[in-house]
Amino acid sequence: MTKIRVLFVVAFMAITSLASAQDPMTSTMKKGDKAWTDLENTLREADLQWLCQGKYYKPKRQDCVDSRGKFWADQFFEINPGTATQTKAEMYAVQTEGAKTYTDVVRGEGPNPTEFQLMAVYGNIAMAVDHTSFKVRVNAQGQPDFEHTSPTFRSDHWFLDESGKLAVTREVTFLRVFVKESGVWRPAAGAAVPLPPSK
Repeated sequence: MTKIRVLFVVAFMAITSLASAQDPMTSTMKKGDKAWTDLENTLREADLQWLCQGKYYKPKRQDCVDSRGKFWADQFFEINPGTATQTKAEMYAVQTEGAKTYTDVVRGEGPNPTEFQLMAVYGNIAMAVDHTSFKVRVNAQGQPDFEHTSPTFRSDHWFLDESGKLAVTREVTFLRVFVKESGVWRPAAGAAVPLPPSK
């Protein structure tokens, strides 16, 4: 856990040091003002697009992987507990391999972000956090259908979500870093910190 927190801080420091190119709009915004709220809403939508949730849902896993590959910034990377830091290319390759085995996704399955909060803006760099729940479809026996999902979603502890059709198998606080490129906010980096189960 300490190692993850150190990585979290290092990632934060590296990203903020890149924010030398100031966007006049973002350099003057303050938490709670209209510009801040508008940006938070824009980034919340980008978060859903990143994770293929809501209106960005894709029933074929590879379609989601391809969408992410196009949406992530070129230097995108992610830090997750139990795995090495992965670059965009590494994540795309791993997720493409997984999509060959686990081809279909039911609506709401996978990472589900809630409680999205914009925390800091440094010019063309914005940092936010959310509470992400990883969900797996439920089989006919009312158990998580681990046969049709990534091994990273498997867990001995799980509970049904509010729909009763999906099982929550893991929860994290996720740091999401966005960069504004050619007028579009895109995912630049992410880091997960495990949370104890909420139920």
